[in-house]
Amino acid sequence: MSSWEWRRSVTSSAVLVEVAQARGVGSAEILRGTGIDAEVLADPVGEITAAQELALVRNLVTRFDDLPGLGADAGHRNRITMHGVFGLAVMSSPTILAALATMVRHIGLSTSLSRPWHEIRGGEVLLCVDDSELPADLRPFLFERDLAAAVVNYVLIVGAKPPLIRVEAARGMAARIAPILENYEVPITDGADHHVLVLDAAELDQPMPMASPLSAEQFDRECAELLERRGLRKGVAGAVRELLMRRLTGRVSQEEVAAGLNLSLRTMRRRLAEEGTSYRQLCSETYGSLAEDLLSTGLTVEDVAFRMGYSGAPSFSNAFKQWRGVSPGRFARNLAHGHRASVPQ
Repeated sequence: MSSWEWRRSVTSSAVLVEVAQARGVGSAEILRGTGIDAEVLADPVGEITAAQELALVRNLVTRFDDLPGLGADAGHRNRITMHGVFGLAVMSSPTILAALATMVRHIGLSTSLSRPWHEIRGGEVLLCVDDSELPADLRPFLFERDLAAAVVNYVLIVGAKPPLIRVEAARGMAARIAPILENYEVPITDGADHHVLVLDAAELDQPMPMASPLSAEQFDRECAELLERRGLRKGVAGAVRELLMRRLTGRVSQEEVAAGLNLSLRTMRRRLAEEGTSYRQLCSETYGSLAEDLLSTGLTVEDVAFRMGYSGAPSFSNAFKQWRGVSPGRFARNLAHGHRASVPQ
């Protein structure tokens, strides 16, 4: 499954169609080839895949020759209240910093398709944004959209200018985003691997105007549940497990798995680490459980080895010992006596 096959609200896509229509391009043209039905954009609970939204973004960017400011227009049209429970979770957070953490945690429910995280360093909070997994030709538009949406909604919710100290833009995008911040006198430089928005930590300690801690906790749970239903919360680890199960071989390389998920090996490893696991651990869990299930049906070690793509029982036995700490023969004998071997933690 593509890493972009998780579902999204139609809200952001409906805004993209508005942007096109404001420039004289009809919805039929801008939706061509995306697989998005125009009627679903009018459904308040309508959903499409992230891949479909990216196809729509590409149509818009291509149609207007990647016009600078186009993404900013889309961002300025976005309101946090358009994103349902996500908006409620952010607005009811006890402090601005807590709101930032909520936004980062549930970013898949917002306009953004990038991967953010935040770090606290002394008197500064660094909001980092990694868009390296996005198609290269769409990154300028999408960064414009995300930054403009963040700025306009901060001003609307907090009633003050964003507490930005400086912005470091990746891949030469400083000039592209400068117009969005021109009224705030924020230094902008070109950075390296990812975008960094440096914020004043003292200002982020301020309470949110509509703070409601109990409500924020409830909305936070609802956001997590919604991400789960849309297929995003399983994360990279879930996608790796699915791919491993389809390959049915203990010898698939990490490089092949990363390529199958449209990720670089470095990015896949980092994402798995962020989710508290590793490729080796996932192999152990996935293939170990599959081997156990096959052995429990009464198949011989040789049969299971063949079904799992091994050249013979010895190589399979070695792998099983690594996964479960016992040989498959011993595991089968334990089953015959009514218990499974314990799995080392």
